[in-house]
Amino acid sequence: MKVIDVQAFNLANRTVIVKVITDEGIVGWGECSPMQPSVIVAHIEHALKQLVIGEDPFNIEILVERMFISPYKIAGQALAIAISGIEIGLWDIIGKALSVPVYKLLGGSYRTKIPVYASSMRRDVSPKDEAKRLVKLVEKFGFRAVKVRIGNRFGADEDVYPGRSIEVVREVRKVLGDEIAIMVDANSAFTPSRAIEIGRKLEEFGIFHFEEPCPYTDLDANAKVAAALDVPIALGEQEWDLVRFREMMVKGACDIVQPDVIKVGGFLRCKKVAGIAEAFNLPVTLHNTQPTIGTIATLHFAASTPICRYPQEFNIEPHPFAYRLVKELPKVEDGCIAVPNAPGLGVEVNEEVVNELCVNKTA
Repeated sequence: MKVIDVQAFNLANRTVIVKVITDEGIVGWGECSPMQPSVIVAHIEHALKQLVIGEDPFNIEILVERMFISPYKIAGQALAIAISGIEIGLWDIIGKALSVPVYKLLGGSYRTKIPVYASSMRRDVSPKDEAKRLVKLVEKFGFRAVKVRIGNRFGADEDVYPGRSIEVVREVRKVLGDEIAIMVDANSAFTPSRAIEIGRKLEEFGIFHFEEPCPYTDLDANAKVAAALDVPIALGEQEWDLVRFREMMVKGACDIVQPDVIKVGGFLRCKKVAGIAEAFNLPVTLHNTQPTIGTIATLHFAASTPICRYPQEFNIEPHPFAYRLVKELPKVEDGCIAVPNAPGLGVEVNEEVVNELCVNKTA
């Protein structure tokens, strides 16, 4: 079996889907994090696809190494994101060729249902309204954990308005009670001293983890916060380099490791990150904001990786075409999502929707 084509689709500037085609008619699908979609598509079209065309899709190790090393002059997060989509598509092909789900290729079934937490992506909602919508979702879908946004993205100690970070957690805790875990995500908002000050106040509400308190580029700053607080610090969604992950853990910059399967370079790279985390006795809670293939990939990874022991991220914001793009997309029930059991990723992509929404028209 050989790869004969790789196609990248920018869908309405909301989703980047990758199609890997073989000479035996087996097609694999992957997804890339949609950060600057046209740039990600360009990486695939001009730097990566020629490195896998003509190759055996089963040779994952050498193909991933080639995609990281050959274009090393443009190494970085955008390249890793682009690699992720192709790599996931290759695993989808292998699973279909062998008639097994991807999780069985990654280590087998450690768990069949994946606990997920309701992850808010918004800072433009009042604390009371945020609390109201989260309690409705908890009641409807049985989530046992939620996450809210605090601070302001790369805010240099700014909040959306003074006091909101504390207020939103207070309101959510008030309506959810003590049985639901609350995570907070600062998205690199604070200096170490301010993060420690905020963190100590948030600890009074029993938060479960404090994500990216300081700029993710500054491991020393995050390590200072991690040393000062009792609440676990979560970090890693922006990382792709194994050496950076190692340094992050050596420095004590995090207590929970957060790779993203569709940003870090795919399943194989994510498994290696999990191996490093396990050596440090740290859990993995995957970052994930994409409700289609990204969520499916997260399920397969968590199903086969023992240290994914806490609820994994699930984006609660409405997506305009997720349930059209992926047929029979798995849904949250009792706070969990069942792992697809059909061959490959176990879901079917609606190619009519792909063609309808594609804005790059290069495939």
